[in-house]
Amino acid sequence: MVRLVRFDASLLDSLLEASRRNHPDEFFAVLGGEVRGEEVIVDSLLIVPFEASDTGAVFDLMSVHLRGAVGTFHSHPYGEPVPSEDDLLLFRRLGAVHAIAAYPYDRRSVRFYDKSGRNITGLVALADDR
Repeated sequence: MVRLVRFDASLLDSLLEASRRNHPDEFFAVLGGEVRGEEVIVDSLLIVPFEASDTGAVFDLMSVHLRGAVGTFHSHPYGEPVPSEDDLLLFRRLGAVHAIAAYPYDRRSVRFYDKSGRNITGLVALADDR
């Protein structure tokens, strides 16, 4: 069970900027870092090719090396930052922490979830360690 997420603040800001630039299409990224017991440290990205539209993003998890993956980030161009059924399937397969950003893609529009889809936004600490 995740008790604390340390998320690099500049990385989050970069992901939000990428979401703004991709709008109205969805943006998707795999988060890199480390799991230390009940703490997850998110400090990097793993490059995963994907195709996106305003209704979703498609990628092939089998075609990329996901060592070091601790979760995912993606945008919801329309609606709330709440996981869909497809999101929940992905969460269970890939990592411990997942972030969804809704338009207008600022820090207030991001929600964080564990692999079960439980909202853990209150457990996330933005770290300006760089």
